[in-house]
Amino acid sequence: MKTGVKHTLIRELFEKQGGHCCYCDQPMVIMSRGADHNRPDAATLEHLMTGRRKGWTNRDNLAVACRECNGMRGSAMDWLIFKSYRLGELWELITPQKKF
Repeated sequence: MKTGVKHTLIRELFEKQGGHCCYCDQPMVIMSRGADHNRPDAATLEHLMTGRRKGWTNRDNLAVACRECNGMRGSAMDWLIFKSYRLGELWELITPQKKF
């Protein structure tokens, strides 16, 4: 994907998502060229379904995620399970429930 197209797509998705990461829902920043792109809150383009799972580069399969989440997810975990994990929703299923 050409750099100009990628930046336009990131901005479009960033605005559509209200500037929040698609996984952890934390605010992100769009980095200008030449800036420190390694910031954990930098917006990155994310494939929801990865190439291993027939994930294509089209708008229906793309979102913006913070660099931290994008790096943590990898390509093996389903995007929805990862989102639930990042939001702390899976702990209810893992920890034993108290009986009253």
